[in-house]
Amino acid sequence: MKSSHFYSLTAALPLLILLIIFILPLSFTFSRAFFTQDGFSLELIRQVFMSGYTWRLLSFTLLQAGLSALVSVLCALPGAWLCANYRFAGKNLILSLSSLCFVLPSILVVLGFVIFYGNSGFVNTLYRFITGRDDSIKILYSFRAIILAHAFLNIPVALTLITDAWAHYPRGQENAAFMLGASRARVFFTVTLPRLRPVILSAALLIFLFCFTSFSIILVLGGGPQYTTLEVEIYRTNNIVMDSSRAAALSVFSFLVNLVIIVIYTLVSRKAAGREKSRDDRAVAIKTWPVRIASVLWTLLALIFILGPLASILVRSFWSTSKRYGEGFSTRSYQEIFALRTSVGVMSDAFSALVNSLFIGLTVAFLATVLALFLSLYVAKSGRRSAEIAGMFPLAISSVTLGLGYYIIKAQFPSSGIVTGYVLVILAHLVTALPFAMRTLVPVIRAENERILLSAYTLGSGTARTCFSIEIPMIRGTIARAFIFSFALSVGEVNATLTLAEGKVITLPILLYRLINSYNYQGACAIGTVLIATTFIVFIIAGRLGRKENGKA
Repeated sequence: MKSSHFYSLTAALPLLILLIIFILPLSFTFSRAFFTQDGFSLELIRQVFMSGYTWRLLSFTLLQAGLSALVSVLCALPGAWLCANYRFAGKNLILSLSSLCFVLPSILVVLGFVIFYGNSGFVNTLYRFITGRDDSIKILYSFRAIILAHAFLNIPVALTLITDAWAHYPRGQENAAFMLGASRARVFFTVTLPRLRPVILSAALLIFLFCFTSFSIILVLGGGPQYTTLEVEIYRTNNIVMDSSRAAALSVFSFLVNLVIIVIYTLVSRKAAGREKSRDDRAVAIKTWPVRIASVLWTLLALIFILGPLASILVRSFWSTSKRYGEGFSTRSYQEIFALRTSVGVMSDAFSALVNSLFIGLTVAFLATVLALFLSLYVAKSGRRSAEIAGMFPLAISSVTLGLGYYIIKAQFPSSGIVTGYVLVILAHLVTALPFAMRTLVPVIRAENERILLSAYTLGSGTARTCFSIEIPMIRGTIARAFIFSFALSVGEVNATLTLAEGKVITLPILLYRLINSYNYQGACAIGTVLIATTFIVFIIAGRLGRKENGKA
C-alpha cells in the first residue's frame, strides 16, 4: 500500500513536538557544558574528560552494570531452560510476575529491599529466630545490595527474552546430535548455546544499558560516596553542589558512553532477531523426577525472590511501630493518603501527591498515546527508519540528564511558579513514555490486515476516513495498552521528577523517597502498596486487552 500524504501530515506535528520537548532540554544541557559567561569554551569538557575522578566514576558504573547484567543472565538461564522446554505448574504465573516486575518503579524496589532484607526486615528476623543470635546479615547499603536489586528488576528481562527465543527454536539440530551419540551436556554447549548466544548477548546488553543509567537504586541502596555512578554524580553536582555547568559536562560524557552501548546493542539485537525460529512451542510435559524436582525448587525460589519484597511492603503498611500512635495493626497511613485523617510531617503531602500523580499520569498517558499513534501510523505506512529512530532516540538519554535540561530551562524563569513546575514534569515524563508507547503500537500496525483497508479504498473511502473509521478502531485494544503503560511509567517515574520537583511538585514516588529517608516505613509502605496496586491493575488490564485483540486477529 502506498504511503499517503495524510500520514505524513498527521505525523508532522507529533514529530515536531517530540523534537522540541527532547532536543530543546538536551541542547540546554549540552550548551551549559560548552558555553560559559565568556562565550564558547571547551574547558569544562576538558576538565571532566581529563579528571581521574570521572574515569573512576565510569569504571564503577561499568563494573556495577556489567556484574548486574552477568548475574541477571546467569540466574535467568536455568529458568529459561525449564520454561522453554517443559510445561509445569506455576510456569505461567512466574512469567506473568516477571513481566510485572519489569514495569515496577525502581524506588518501589528500593523500598521492598529495605523492608525485606534490612536489619529489621523479614529475612533478618527469620535469621535471628532460627539461629537465636542477636546479629544480622548485612545486605543493604552495600555493593551486593545494588547487584541484588538490579537482578530483581532485570532477571525478568533476561528470562522473558531468552525463554521466548529458546521456546521457538526448532529441535532438528539437537535431535540429530542426540542420534549421533552426543550427550546432553555436549549438545547444549555445541548446538543449543551457540544458537542462543546472540539472544543472551542482546539481553545482557539491554540489562547493561538499564543498569548503566540506574539512579534511585544506587542513590539509596549504595549507602555511600564509594558507590557513586555517573548518573548519581550528575544529580549530586546539580542539586547539592549547585554546579549545573559541571553536571552538564558530566552529562555529555555519560551520553557519549551511552551512545556507544546503544550502537553495540542495536547491532547485536539485529543479529538475534535474524535467527531461525519455528512457530511451534517446543515445551513438553515433564516425565522425569529430577526435572520435576528442579521445576518445583525453581518455582519456589522464584516466588520467594519476586513476591518476598512486594509482600513485605503490603504487610508492613499495616504495622505501626510508633509509640505516639500505638504499636501493632494500623490503617492510619492509608487514612492519611486518602485524606480521611489529618496528618503531620512528610505524610501531610500524601493526598496531594496522590492527586498529582493521577493528574500527571493521565495527562502524560493521553499526550503520549495520541502522539505515538500518529507517529506509529506514519512509521508503519512509510517504512522510513528515520522517523522510527527519532521516536526511539529518547531512550539514549537518561532521565537524570533530561531532568537536568528541564532544570536549566526552568532556571531561565526566575519567577517560575507551580504551573511551570507541572508543565516541565509532564514534558519530562512525556519524553520517557513516548518511545514505549511507540514500541507498543508500531508492530501491531505493521501486522494489520491490509485487505480490509484496500476494500475500503475500493469502495471510495478516503485515506482520512479509512484511518479514523476503520484502521484506528481495529487497534483500539493496543491503543488502550499504550495509554495504560504510559500512565504506569509516568506514575512510577522518579529520576527526572526528583531533579525538577524542588519541593513544589510532589508525586507518590517523590513522597516515597522522602518517607524512606525519614524512616517512616509504614507510611512509605502504604504509598508503595498503592503503587503496587496501580501497577498490578494496569498490568492485568493490558494483558486482557492484548488477549482480546489476539483473539480477534
